Amino acid sequence: MRNVFDQYSQPENKLTHALCCTLSHDRSLLRPFLNWLGLRDIPATDQLKVVQQHIPGRRADEELQQKTVAGLPDLMIHTDDGWAVAFEAKVTSRLTVSQLNRHRTSVVKSGFDNPIIVAITVEPPSCVLPDGTLLVLWTDLHSWFSQRRTSSTWARSFLEYMELFEARADRDKYIIEGKLTMFDGLHFDEKTPFTYLSGKRLLKKLGDELQGSPDLQSSIGIDANGKRRPAITDDEGVWDFIPLRIARDQDFVRFPHLTMVLRESEAVAAIVVPNGVSGGFRTRLKECGLNEFIELLQEIERRLRPVIRRSEDSKPLIYATQRHYLSQKSKPQIDGLLKADLRTCIDSDSPVKYQPQWIESLFSLLVNKRSNIQFGIDVEFSYSCPIVQTAKVVDLFVEAWKAMSPLLELVLAEKP
Repeated sequence: MRNVFDQYSQPENKLTHALCCTLSHDRSLLRPFLNWLGLRDIPATDQLKVVQQHIPGRRADEELQQKTVAGLPDLMIHTDDGWAVAFEAKVTSRLTVSQLNRHRTSVVKSGFDNPIIVAITVEPPSCVLPDGTLLVLWTDLHSWFSQRRTSSTWARSFLEYMELFEARADRDKYIIEGKLTMFDGLHFDEKTPFTYLSGKRLLKKLGDELQGSPDLQSSIGIDANGKRRPAITDDEGVWDFIPLRIARDQDFVRFPHLTMVLRESEAVAAIVVPNGVSGGFRTRLKECGLNEFIELLQEIERRLRPVIRRSEDSKPLIYATQRHYLSQKSKPQIDGLLKADLRTCIDSDSPVKYQPQWIESLFSLLVNKRSNIQFGIDVEFSYSCPIVQTAKVVDLFVEAWKAMSPLLELVLAEKP
């Protein structure tokens, strides 16, 4: 079904139309929006009118002529007694001073004596804006409406449209120099169900935030400039990874890596130890023995407790899986899977009961493997967690990976 906002072919017009509809239909947003822009002495809401590609008092033939010479604002908010704000929105094209001046001239000629001109751009323009012109970035706009996602259905729809528009930009051959939206959390619920397209978009933004984390760069040694993969479909969602500096310019499957997974009902922060990891990990695992391996996992579990307490319905898991592929591009065929809550190796008052045989079985599987076995530790975060629905989910991933880092130390330990 065609989106209600999709009424134009030009990228700027699409997003401006979405903004116009949102402010027109939810008028509780109108004055706060104008206040946020920095305007003062704003008329009463019931006096404000919102129009797109139209200057009140102008005939249609005049406006058509103005449009061809870039003299028609993309959006106007005005009153009948001469108060007006005119908007010029840019997504794929460049903002020019002459265009802004023509807008002001057109609006003044129509009887609005002191109009405010607002430019909406992807990145700050290189030109010096005329006096009386305000600048707002699309990312700032996205952030402002994000704060009203839960209280306004129209704000939520506008955000979803912005996010979908950005996700489809490559497909529709829109060249956008910069970002339209800010990462503000993982908003998947009954009203906004997980889809491959939305998952792929958010996975990229989450990955960008995490790969830029100075904490992960210093504490774990991630490669801030390392090449990630495009969002890759797994059985239930999409995944990507962040490489370590030690793996730079090498095949990532030879090294452990930090993995991000988005699925229908949860997000996952994981440390993955691939089957082909180099450095004699299996020999080292045999030498350390079962008891030392259990002690390592118990230490990781203790370090993860603050993260688990902070994020409701989250849980730490350990797993080993055997799989094969029918072809290079086919989905993996699962031959075997052993997964357990990491708390099963702790004798405590936790609702998760002590059952060390899970870890014993996994250890035996790893040291005696005869096939491709991938091993790892996951922390699953539920989308219902309030923190996961905000940008602070980045902190959850960072703290989870730091807590799991002793596994990296074991895998990457130098041979004696």
